[in-house]
Order: sequence, then C-alpha cells, then structure tokens
Amino acid sequence: MERKEVTKVAKKLFVFFLAFGVVAFSLSVLAHDIVQGKVEAIDKVANKITISGTEYILSHEAARVMVKVGDQVLATVEGNIVERLQLLM
Repeated sequence: MERKEVTKVAKKLFVFFLAFGVVAFSLSVLAHDIVQGKVEAIDKVANKITISGTEYILSHEAARVMVKVGDQVLATVEGNIVERLQLLM
C-alpha cells in the first residue's frame, strides 16, 4: 500500500469509530428504566434509596419527594440514578 492509501484508510477508520462512539454514548444517555417496588431503605443525607433490593442514588429532584420505608414507589432510573420518584397509593 502506498502512503496515501494508508492515510485514506486511517481517516475512514477514525471517522467510523468516532461515529460509533457518538452513537453508543447517545444511546446510553437516552436509556432509562421504570422501576416499581417497595422502599426498603432510604438515606436522605447520602442521597441513596433501596427499592426492591437494589440501591440507587437519588437526584436532587427525587430527593425532595417524601417517602419512607415500606412505601410503594415508581422510579425513573437512568443508570443507577433515580431521576424521578413517585409515591404510589
């Protein structure tokens, strides 16, 4: 291969991996789950909550919701962070 051909291939590979990285990052940022369950533990000082056996970090918005151990909740979770928390009756 000539030097120009190697440079073209390298540029194409760079663009491909850059595009792949952007798409992969975007999908992970947009991904969120809805978790429904019972509050088993809550620590407002550390901003942590355990719902149905799984510990999550509370966002500032979710930390303002008044819940207690034993409450049934619906949580919008992104990664391991509860973005929104709703008390179910």
